[in-house]
Amino acid sequence: MNFRKLNLQLFGADDGGAGGNAQSTDISANTGQNDGTGNSKESNAVDNAKTYSEEDIEKLKESWAKEQEEGYQTKLKDEIAKALEEEKRLSKLSKDEKDAEEKQKLLSKIETLEKEKELNILKQKALNALSEQKLPNSFLDFIIGVDEKATMGNITAIKTAFDSAVQSQVEERLKGKTPNISNDTGSKNEDVDTQFANALRGKF
Repeated sequence: MNFRKLNLQLFGADDGGAGGNAQSTDISANTGQNDGTGNSKESNAVDNAKTYSEEDIEKLKESWAKEQEEGYQTKLKDEIAKALEEEKRLSKLSKDEKDAEEKQKLLSKIETLEKEKELNILKQKALNALSEQKLPNSFLDFIIGVDEKATMGNITAIKTAFDSAVQSQVEERLKGKTPNISNDTGSKNEDVDTQFANALRGKF
């Protein structure tokens, strides 16, 4: 294990005399004064820096584990208290009230599943529309609206803005230059897609 250096002279049998002088010298060194060997204050500061032994690290690990366990136990107690409170509430309901509550929970679950199903269908239609308009699928999250009509309207608006952005890029590249048709057209379009998608993040 890596411990700090200890001055063995501090443990001398005689508290006075040479032992006392050694102790005084050691304390003086620890306060940042020159120790007589040419060591600088910076060197002494390094020697006095906190170091951790394996035992220290194990204690830190144990402390962290204890905190985690205490947090878990607190959360568990809260959940148990909530469950008991709910059980107490339900015990006061009549059979008809319990049946009505269970029915409402079931209806809510069905409604949630229906919404998820409708959203998946809407996303598929949106992807098809993006493909038809030659727009990247990465735009999907930006164009999904409350319904199909709103979604298609968003696609139309983005198509117009996207085409305008592409045209601006093309004109910028061709300013004062002879058009150069090369195999990097695809990569340029990808750059435009990325830039446009980043711009959309602040608008939708």
